[in-house]
Amino acid sequence: MSKYTQAYKGIPILGQLLSFIPMHIFDKVVLEKKSNEAHRTVSTWSQFVFLTYGILTKSGTLRETYKNFEMLGDKLCHLQMNIIPARSSISDANRDRDASVFGLLYLELYKHFQHHFSDSYVSRLINGEISPSIVEIFDSTTVSLFKDVFKNTGRIPENGQHKGGIKAFCKITLGERIPNFICLKAAATNEKVFLKTLDLVKGTIAVFDKGFQKFSQYANWTAQGVYYVTRPNDNIKIKIIRELPLEEITEDGVIKDSIIELKYYCKESKTDVTTESRMVAYIDPESQEDLVFITNHFHIKALTVCMLYQRRWTIEPLFRQIKQNFELIYFMADSEEGIKTQIWIAMIMNLIFTVIHKKMKEAVDFATLVSVAAKNMFSYVNFEGFMIVDIPL
Repeated sequence: MSKYTQAYKGIPILGQLLSFIPMHIFDKVVLEKKSNEAHRTVSTWSQFVFLTYGILTKSGTLRETYKNFEMLGDKLCHLQMNIIPARSSISDANRDRDASVFGLLYLELYKHFQHHFSDSYVSRLINGEISPSIVEIFDSTTVSLFKDVFKNTGRIPENGQHKGGIKAFCKITLGERIPNFICLKAAATNEKVFLKTLDLVKGTIAVFDKGFQKFSQYANWTAQGVYYVTRPNDNIKIKIIRELPLEEITEDGVIKDSIIELKYYCKESKTDVTTESRMVAYIDPESQEDLVFITNHFHIKALTVCMLYQRRWTIEPLFRQIKQNFELIYFMADSEEGIKTQIWIAMIMNLIFTVIHKKMKEAVDFATLVSVAAKNMFSYVNFEGFMIVDIPL
């Protein structure tokens, strides 16, 4: 038997991808959210399969997705879709079904596959001191929408009307590089609002940019035993209490290490409150850029503080990967729940392809993996085997 024959499986590639979703997890989520009760005409599973197909084929509209989906006919039987719901029913499900069921599904799948996500090449201690497994990086990215929902993102255009937008706030563990927490809000939402949604365990080091600056939250984290590393806004007033001796040699770029005082207004006591922090000044050896970092971690080297913040950029390639491969440009719904649902399913697809990518030991680049699967969704070739073995045609 040839390698090519051995490469066949009993279900198409779309089915192989969806087989990464254990049905007991899917059913548990549906039951918990009662999502099938809210819209009985189109089941949660049917909606999920339909939108997954639309996202992977990068369909521009619900109508286009539906027409292509209709042509598949009995090829959908293996996906427990013997009857294709009417397009209007799918539209209603996108509008009426609470998108949080897919958000919960994402988190359950993250827990199920978490052991696949560790990156060995970032497992080494940072500057010999900090394990990547306790470093949590968070940031937000905006998905622009050309719909009359989630308004007020960006500057006001010449016509005086804002375009729509939604902001995805994501948190990743440095050693994993896939979101373990996602929150979707209107793009106009201030980054500081997201801080209230975080639940960080004691000993965690949170790394984020200055857009999330909130001194009262820093004080709360300090009281909870949670560390932070960030940059201060340019306009804040910093009071230096004392200078600390520098352990690093000048070639490392650290030029100052200080204990500082940060002041904020406490709404509960209606008074100004001060909290102690640490400031590290650094000159990037390559760009010669002057950088300042603040942290409440007083027991690590000053250079380690700088290196922790440098790891913040780890989250940016993740945002590019999701937007480029799952093309969150056109949406198959014009309602808030429908748009959130499509984003959640794109996140789930990113998670599934990440699992496959890790199982392949990253033998093929991520974009190629997604592209080949999307263009051959109804091929019966063993997808994983085909992508890592040179099969004669």
